[in-house]
Amino acid sequence: MGTIRNKRLMVKVCELYFLQNKSQKEISALLGISRPQICRIITTAKDEGIVQISISNPYVRETELEHLLIQKFGLRDALVVDSTSIDGESSLQSFAKEAAKLAGDYIPQDSSVGVMSGYTAKAMIDALEPSSKKLKLIVPLIGGISTTNMSIHADTLALNMAMLYGADAWNLNAPAVVSEVSLAKSLKKEEAIARVLECGRKTDIALVGIGNLNEEATNVRLGSLKKEDLAQLQSQGAVASVCGSYFDREGREVGGEITARTIGLTLGELRRSKIIAAAIGDEKTEAICAALRSKKVDIFVTDMETAKKVVLEDKI
Repeated sequence: MGTIRNKRLMVKVCELYFLQNKSQKEISALLGISRPQICRIITTAKDEGIVQISISNPYVRETELEHLLIQKFGLRDALVVDSTSIDGESSLQSFAKEAAKLAGDYIPQDSSVGVMSGYTAKAMIDALEPSSKKLKLIVPLIGGISTTNMSIHADTLALNMAMLYGADAWNLNAPAVVSEVSLAKSLKKEEAIARVLECGRKTDIALVGIGNLNEEATNVRLGSLKKEDLAQLQSQGAVASVCGSYFDREGREVGGEITARTIGLTLGELRRSKIIAAAIGDEKTEAICAALRSKKVDIFVTDMETAKKVVLEDKI
């Protein structure tokens, strides 16, 4: 105890360790003090304020918003980027370029990844750079949302991501939403479709976007959701869509009949996956809050302006 409390020795050890970059093993040999004692001396020096560690953080504003998002919604993590559009880039492209660098670090080696359809998911995957990191499998989490705009279909995005990571990609050869629950049940029993859905449930990571629910929503404009479907969801208070899930403002899942007609996975079915959700834009603030209140999103990725809107959204 005396050795640990000797302040002059404490200062000497800390100078050797922090200023001269000597290892604990080297300090132990130099001073004739055991390595466990060296470790305890350094810890005590921190506790008593002899050593004060500061971090020069150039991302202070982003970090503050990340902490607020984590606290407000109980997230495992949040990533906020300061993205400024340059000539020829949309705000989504600019955001995705910065966000993809960070989100990519959350995808471990040899993992399987599920992806949903949409413009945000496309922008994020387009912004990923070829990697030496190898993945096992990329799986679409939902069927085709239209007969056009194939570039934003989950099948296409799965293939594009697979090429970046040297992985296999599967196709979900079915529409996202069909006309009858009985038809959806039959299709889900087809071996090729059932196999993809089962693999989707077991993915390590799920990359998803957050959509709002109005006539301008992508799945409405492209015809995946009919106007009568939209009206039904809105009558139940739905304001957000993520994969095959729909949420009201409080984050409660609604739209059970439409979900039952969906060839794809809900967030609840992805409980084994770490769910990374990305979204930006003032028009998506309500949808983002609803999705995050569901407590089914693990990591939320957004830009600074959207983050500010979301953290300032009135509590329910």
